[in-house]
Amino acid sequence: MTATQPPAVPSILKKAQWIWPESPSWNLHNCYALFRKSFDLKSLPEKAPLHITADQSYQLYINGHYICRGPARGFQRTWPYDTVDIAKWLVPGVNLIAVRAHNPGFGNFQYVHQGYAGLLVAAQWEQTELLSNNTWKGRRQTGIRKDTVPTSLQLFSQEVIDLRIESPDWMLPNFNDSQWNGLISEVPWNSMPWYSLQARGIPMLDEGILKIGKVIGQAKGKSTANYQSTCNLSHNKLEEGLSHTPHSADATELPFAKCSDGEWRSQLIDLGKLHVGCVCLEIVGPTGGEIVETHHYETLDQATLCPDYNPDAHSLMAFSQRLICRKGKNHHSFYHPFGFRYMIVTVRDNKTPLTIKSSLRKSLYPVVRKGAFECSESLLKDIWETCAWTEEVCSMDAYVDTPWREQAQWWGDARVQAWNTFHLSGDHRLFKRGIQQIAAQVTPDGVTYGHAPTIAHGCILPDFTLIWMLTLWDFYWQTGSLEPFQQQHTVIQKALEYFERQTNAQTGLLNYDHRFWLFLDWTDIHKHGCSSVYSLWYLHTLDRLNEMYSLCGDTVFAENCQRKAINLRKNLHKLINAEGLIQDGYTEQGHVVTETSVHAQTLALLTRLTPENEDKILNLRILPYIRSELKTDIQPSAYWITYIYTALSERGYGNEVIADIRKRWAPMVTHGTTWENFAPKIADESFSHAWSAHPLYHLMQILGGIRQSSPGWENIKITPTFTGDAAAVVIPSPLGNIHSAWSRNGDYIKGSIQLPEGMEATLQLPSQQASTIRGDFSYSLHT
Repeated sequence: MTATQPPAVPSILKKAQWIWPESPSWNLHNCYALFRKSFDLKSLPEKAPLHITADQSYQLYINGHYICRGPARGFQRTWPYDTVDIAKWLVPGVNLIAVRAHNPGFGNFQYVHQGYAGLLVAAQWEQTELLSNNTWKGRRQTGIRKDTVPTSLQLFSQEVIDLRIESPDWMLPNFNDSQWNGLISEVPWNSMPWYSLQARGIPMLDEGILKIGKVIGQAKGKSTANYQSTCNLSHNKLEEGLSHTPHSADATELPFAKCSDGEWRSQLIDLGKLHVGCVCLEIVGPTGGEIVETHHYETLDQATLCPDYNPDAHSLMAFSQRLICRKGKNHHSFYHPFGFRYMIVTVRDNKTPLTIKSSLRKSLYPVVRKGAFECSESLLKDIWETCAWTEEVCSMDAYVDTPWREQAQWWGDARVQAWNTFHLSGDHRLFKRGIQQIAAQVTPDGVTYGHAPTIAHGCILPDFTLIWMLTLWDFYWQTGSLEPFQQQHTVIQKALEYFERQTNAQTGLLNYDHRFWLFLDWTDIHKHGCSSVYSLWYLHTLDRLNEMYSLCGDTVFAENCQRKAINLRKNLHKLINAEGLIQDGYTEQGHVVTETSVHAQTLALLTRLTPENEDKILNLRILPYIRSELKTDIQPSAYWITYIYTALSERGYGNEVIADIRKRWAPMVTHGTTWENFAPKIADESFSHAWSAHPLYHLMQILGGIRQSSPGWENIKITPTFTGDAAAVVIPSPLGNIHSAWSRNGDYIKGSIQLPEGMEATLQLPSQQASTIRGDFSYSLHT
């Protein structure tokens, strides 16, 4: 097995020191640090690449201008760094680099804390050398309250900052830093825990500024007795009441009438749909001591204008932050990005009127839409756009399940998100980086974590380990490259050893491992004992691994996978009942579970377990389910149903899939993002979940008819489903964009296809023989 080696660490970066005010390991809980370094430039370079990283994160300013945040999430042993061209912000003479860095002091669902904090910076432009070391000015940010609660179980602490203690102008060139005399600790670049560094591998985030939305409500009241000392701003706001009276206004500048001590006024803002970013505030008129808070929500009760908030939700969400004003004009950008649709801005204790200018600095992966979808039915267009937007807001420095409560890189979700991406932008970089990160966090016996990086030891999902191996195939199928597969050979073999040990000697199926969370789906699928659904995923994985090892010429490993797959097929065949359906497995006592779930039948189709029974599977289970004729308590979730849609649409049942999408996704359009489940629990489960955004690619495949039939898109099949009066689809591929369009005129349909150079398509139209086409092609047919 051979694979491309990662690029070497830039030599200039090896000369820099990891720096942090005071000790890098002391008192790090919810710790913010500020850094400044002046340097002279006799002439301006055309390009000025700056290498920068921090553990856990940084915000970079050059000459007072905000530049970017980073790095992307990662593991300390190969910690990621960013390279940013700062040339356009430099001036002749004295320049200033300023950095706000953060270390939470604890791990969560995107960060594994190793007990150290640090900032590392290096640049070399002609005669100019810039290195982080003890010549920098730095200090712990003293205006930050350290005892606030996390914004959720999965994320970072609420930010409460008192600007009376520390000037918000600390990043400006003319700021007087003569009092910054704190000790700066130094650690060599490859000291533990940061043994090595790794280039980011993905673009910097899109951090454009957005207007904040519109005001839809207002409220006022008395503050609680502990409003100044509370460590949970969200609970405090709930106690005061979240309902608002209707009020309509622009939210760019929010006027607040004066309040007496112990009183508050709020304005409720609707962004129109969920956005992701950091709130930026500019406050005009304070005399000092006024409190400004923002509180963030995903949904609300339209009748009462009361945002939905459940303090006992399983993620313990508490998305709030506070700023205490100094006298004069105040400005502040809160550090952590939130995903939200509704925001309450609350002002307390202002003895004079205030005006608050608010905006949102985005924090999203820069998705470039190359794919497109148009059709004559407005609902389907709206569903597609809702899915596309959900895909975008769930793409940050990683594929995240939801930007709302977790921002975690769950890998079952990521597989669906990658399929969406391939149809929306064709960009595989976020997917490739995620494959590497999942492989970097593995149990001693070979099981990958359900998401990574993470401290969630209760989120180890063996079935997601199988999904991870399948995504190595997905990457190959999309790009034609086996590089990630070749890189992960050791991790794959360790995982296969685990599944070999978990194979039941009597049934030949995988055992339920009580140490881990066997997910399979959010439904009551049989899991204890031996699950056929679990083993069918294993079979599918073995088949794909066999193919990839064969392509690499590794016959020993290929034959090993093939042998295991043959034995597993034989044992799964023992569960096929008289109707030709596969039963759901065995109990822990070895008894057959006679339930024949839709999940198991779908995977039987996917793995071609019993080709002779496919019609029975379709007619007895899959089609009755999709037509709402099958009564079953084992309901596929909004995530898992994508596999059913694939099985059906590939077999010519596109109309049935579209009908089901209309029914299930229409309610999501109003909210603007797709949901975690078809009926999520208000204020508990997510209403912005990209694992359910898969109608994006199903609609494109079905109406445009475009489906890949070989690695790297060299060969495709085109079989349009002529539902409605017209459709036009553009799908990006590594070879270029593919166009498929058609329109109906009475009983006639006219269509056109444009293929990029190097691609060949098999066109199959109703009642016509298949034909091979290249380049541009037009057709017409009578219906």
